[in-house]
Amino acid sequence: MKRLMPATLISFLQNNRNFLKADLFSIFLPTGQTLNVTDGQQDITVPEGTPGWNGPTITFYATQYGRWSRGSITSEASYSLTSNSMPLTVVPAAGVSYPGLSIGMLNGVVNGLFDAATLYVYTVYMEIGNYGRVYYLTYDDEYTGDGSGIFKGTYYGGVETKFFGTITKVTKVDRVHAEFECADPFYLLNMKVPTRLLQTNCAWSFGDANCNPPGGASAFTISITAASGSNQWIINPTVTTGRMATAGYFSQGVIKCLTGANAGLSQTVKAHNTSAPYLQMMNKWLLPVTAGDTFSMIAGCDKTYGTCNLKFANLLHFSGFPFIPVPTTII
Repeated sequence: MKRLMPATLISFLQNNRNFLKADLFSIFLPTGQTLNVTDGQQDITVPEGTPGWNGPTITFYATQYGRWSRGSITSEASYSLTSNSMPLTVVPAAGVSYPGLSIGMLNGVVNGLFDAATLYVYTVYMEIGNYGRVYYLTYDDEYTGDGSGIFKGTYYGGVETKFFGTITKVTKVDRVHAEFECADPFYLLNMKVPTRLLQTNCAWSFGDANCNPPGGASAFTISITAASGSNQWIINPTVTTGRMATAGYFSQGVIKCLTGANAGLSQTVKAHNTSAPYLQMMNKWLLPVTAGDTFSMIAGCDKTYGTCNLKFANLLHFSGFPFIPVPTTII
């Protein structure tokens, strides 16, 4: 990708042969958490308004989430649409937990909690002797703290956007570290064409932008609280009326944990019954489920013509071809 560097940072680098730099990583995890880390020796805070930085003030941690580092960003000067790639490594210390959960960082890697995470990579530049000062400052209110705007000199530095992409593969994981392969958005062009096949069932995921059921996905989503008897395989809700009283309504639906040990994680509902066990999971939850944990759950869809029509009244957006002959008949 094209590197993004502000004019003030370019000027700083042209006039300073010696400088300090560090890489920053913002990793947006599938659980909704964001991991902000640096390969620097100390935590680095990037203030709002820093040249090359468009977000709010954020602190990137050097050791709180382990030691993170990257390899070279590969790039080809060719006419092909080959994606750029970058290796990423984490070496967590003992006791370092995955953000928002009570499991270790490497356990999170093994259980797929970094799969398809998006990330930004930045490089920050700083003056010699001013490690951590990643900004361009003329009037130093931050040091005086009284808002007087006393002139303290001009500090140069800034942020260069180095890479944006997705974690596409875990290349290695062992007891002490994990290695990832990251690719920029060009890797999405590797998808098969045509993307849609002529098939009987619908190609959309229920509730997504293509499906767009009447009233939106929220019209078919409920919140539930786990009652006693719930575990990692079974969720028994405290309230069993309404849509919970219709057997199969949430079969093949998605249930997301809102509070509790599994907050941010999702599972597929294997079966929805009208008596205990009410909701059986396709795969067990990563951590124990206890009474009082809350969840949101969207209705299940088997992607057939009849379900789309009778259950959701959404034939307008049905993408399947229900009257196409089966392959054996075509042959």
